[in-house]
Amino acid sequence: MSTQGTRDDHWITVYARVVYANYAVALSATGIHLFMALYGLSVFLETPKPLRTGRKRYIWTSFAITVLFGVCASLDAANYFQELFASTSASHFLEIRINNLRNWNHLAVGAQFGILVLLGEALLVYRCYVICVEYWWVAILPAATSLSAFVLFQLSIFVTSPKFDTARVSSASSLLTVSTNIVVTSLITFHLLRARRSLSKLLPSKDMGLYTGIVAILIESAVPVTVFGIIQAVLSQTSNRTEAEVVGLSVFDGLFSAFCALSPHMIIFRVTTGRSFTKFPSSKDGALSNPIQFAHQSMDSSFNESTFGGALGRHSDSDPGRDVILNGPVEEKARIPMAIHSSGQTV
Repeated sequence: MSTQGTRDDHWITVYARVVYANYAVALSATGIHLFMALYGLSVFLETPKPLRTGRKRYIWTSFAITVLFGVCASLDAANYFQELFASTSASHFLEIRINNLRNWNHLAVGAQFGILVLLGEALLVYRCYVICVEYWWVAILPAATSLSAFVLFQLSIFVTSPKFDTARVSSASSLLTVSTNIVVTSLITFHLLRARRSLSKLLPSKDMGLYTGIVAILIESAVPVTVFGIIQAVLSQTSNRTEAEVVGLSVFDGLFSAFCALSPHMIIFRVTTGRSFTKFPSSKDGALSNPIQFAHQSMDSSFNESTFGGALGRHSDSDPGRDVILNGPVEEKARIPMAIHSSGQTV
């Protein structure tokens, strides 16, 4: 009997250490959120007013995520300290922690964290709508999965019926959150790569690294949530939990919770610092983001210029708003319209 009690105490002690490590990670993540919010605000204030268009809502969202995550992490750390301070043994600590699951502090943290995850997913759905605005209906599916995840998460927190399978509902909520990230990332990536391919055909000399960078940051922000969410959902369904399974569940649950807020904040950070767009440019805008670059003059063009110099000179002295005829054979005249500057769009 004493051997079994010793094993239980060791198991509970390991669990307590892992939970403490999760809360330490959450507090560290709060510092990261605070840095991104303040630095984004400073860059926004230094940006000229014409270029601030569309960024203000991202500044407010950045601070909302920071405040919600900071409050959740602080309340969790305070509650955990009280549980450790009041416990007299390992078994007593576990008893106190189980009894505190229905306290208002724990319920408040659960409600705020659900709102935080919903806010981050709403941002992803909004970005999907902005990018795929011509096919806006594709945002309906991720919007439905994010709302379903929020409802299931709140049910797992507040429903106390013994017939209610909390673990299964919580796993379903995590998988729906993962599904939202996968669907949104796939839709945005597909649309950006298609736009990149179309633009590369029109302007072969244009640098397309911009689109590749946007796709990279989207995938990088979605991968942690996807991986940690799937592992957390699988481990929460294990029936015969060993010490390693409990430790793994606690670790991946903490990482999943942290990146549910960090991943969307990374996208916001790129927008507020001017490294991403607030409005996806389309052909309807009638503008190009970069000025047109003319090819350097060759020997053939120099000969043509000397031969047709008079005619070309008369065209160059005409109204600059009119079309310009490029140097080259007469039968292969190419016309380039006057470039129109597009202010206020950061791609």
